[in-house]
Amino acid sequence: MVRKVQWVLAGREAATSLRIVLLVLIIAIQLVCSAGALTWPEALRQAAKNNYEIKSAAKQTEAAQWSYYKSYSSFLPQLSATAATGQTTSGTLAATANSVSYGLSVSQSLFTGLANYYSNLSAKADYDYYQAAQQKAVADLYYQLRQAFVDLSIADENILVYKQILERRQNNSDFIELRYETGREDKGSLLRTKADAADAAYNLAAAERARSLAKLKLSQLISAEADKAEGAVSANIPGAADYEQLLLTAPAYKMSLKQLEKYELSYKQTVSEFLPSVSLSGSYRKSGTDWSSTSDSNSVSLNFSYSFFPGGANIADRVIAGVQYDKAWQDFQNDKDGLRYSIESAYRDLKDAVEAEAIAQQSLAASAMRAEIARTKYLNGLMTYDSWDIIENEYISAQRTLLTRKKAALYAEAAWHNSYGGYIK
Repeated sequence: MVRKVQWVLAGREAATSLRIVLLVLIIAIQLVCSAGALTWPEALRQAAKNNYEIKSAAKQTEAAQWSYYKSYSSFLPQLSATAATGQTTSGTLAATANSVSYGLSVSQSLFTGLANYYSNLSAKADYDYYQAAQQKAVADLYYQLRQAFVDLSIADENILVYKQILERRQNNSDFIELRYETGREDKGSLLRTKADAADAAYNLAAAERARSLAKLKLSQLISAEADKAEGAVSANIPGAADYEQLLLTAPAYKMSLKQLEKYELSYKQTVSEFLPSVSLSGSYRKSGTDWSSTSDSNSVSLNFSYSFFPGGANIADRVIAGVQYDKAWQDFQNDKDGLRYSIESAYRDLKDAVEAEAIAQQSLAASAMRAEIARTKYLNGLMTYDSWDIIENEYISAQRTLLTRKKAALYAEAAWHNSYGGYIK
């Protein structure tokens, strides 16, 4: 009796161990299958970390930042130090004379006709411009990334649908072939169904090639391997949009505004050509025949310079800068209007695309129902081949249309966010 109980317990332990092993194997298989899957948040993280375009934009902003810092140097004193030693030989007796000197000099610009002031403001405008350009580069990159992500996700759905279509077409062809062999259908119908099956096989092969290309594009954008995209389910329409506020915060608007500001500063800076410049400089120097016997000398000077007639170049420069500023103002207004239109247009395109996808879903449901009814009627001799074939093709076309419109809606969602410099998070 005891031995029997031990056998039972041992059997239970073995069964429990087997279940644990099977569970571990299932988990391991799931992990392997999902190892190449990429979610949208992970795609964003990988792109931010690895993408070359984002890194390039960041470096451009960093260079502009240091150029801005450099512009402050014109307000600060300029210091320099000198030291020299030499020997001179002269005369028939080759007499030699030694010389040494060293010193320190300093200069400070007191007034440059406001040239350094406007240069500093222009450098700051440049820095702000490239900060906005970096934001736009990131938004544009994430827009491309979203498209690539959608392409790979839809490619998988395409392949699944085309496999179903191919199976259906092959079944139809086999079915019509049986009817042809029994004399219940003509050869034209048989050839048509075979052609439809061949077309479905081609579409499946093309979809698989498109998936390979989509996979490559997504992998390049994140600089990492991406085998499958998960998460591009459906597009969403946001609530009421404040177009004016979105316009003011859009990187493209900021870039255009800073470009206008730079032209304005260039125009204002031309006033420096009509004003004098004032600077202060001083030096301290020691010189002599050797380092132990040197004499001191120093100087201080206040320098004033004014070009009262540079041949009219200053007048021409101011006129040219004024014309360029006027042109920049017109360009800014045009860019502003175009951007405002693009933002609202992108929002309306998104609504249209989402509504079109919803209609395609309804059409597919209706076509699926009609296809089943038509198949039953055809099998029972209540419908001709031509009528059945039309309904069958409508059903398959509805399947393709839904995927096309779903992709268009996801694209439109990404374009809407990109229109104001944002992205799907």
